[in-house]
Amino acid sequence: MSQELDRARYVSFTSLKRDGTAVALPVWVVAFEGGYAFTTDPDAFKVKRVKNNPKVTLRVCSMRGKVAPGTTEYQGTAEYVDAATADRVNRAIRRKYWFAYHVLIAPSNLWSRLRGGSGAAGHAAIKVTLSA
Repeated sequence: MSQELDRARYVSFTSLKRDGTAVALPVWVVAFEGGYAFTTDPDAFKVKRVKNNPKVTLRVCSMRGKVAPGTTEYQGTAEYVDAATADRVNRAIRRKYWFAYHVLIAPSNLWSRLRGGSGAAGHAAIKVTLSA
């Protein structure tokens, strides 16, 4: 586990396309069961990339995904987790990002419930276990 990642507000999550092209996206991340996890939409391309190739990297970044020069790159293995685990990740995200969560995510969940859905817009999660 990394204190740097523990404190980070945003982390650049980099996964690989089938052709080997790296794709980096900023995500909210929480320390979770010996690794780091974040929520995502179940249909997101990052989910498909992780299922195809679980090798990923994490680096602290800005809200827009900008990584500062010299930032440590953490290598790891990602896995798409089951619904019960995704619920626990979502609760941890809600605790860490309380204000932003209620401004940005909660309205989407409400809209989902009003449309007859589960009320958990984008409710899936990916867990990354760092390499030794």
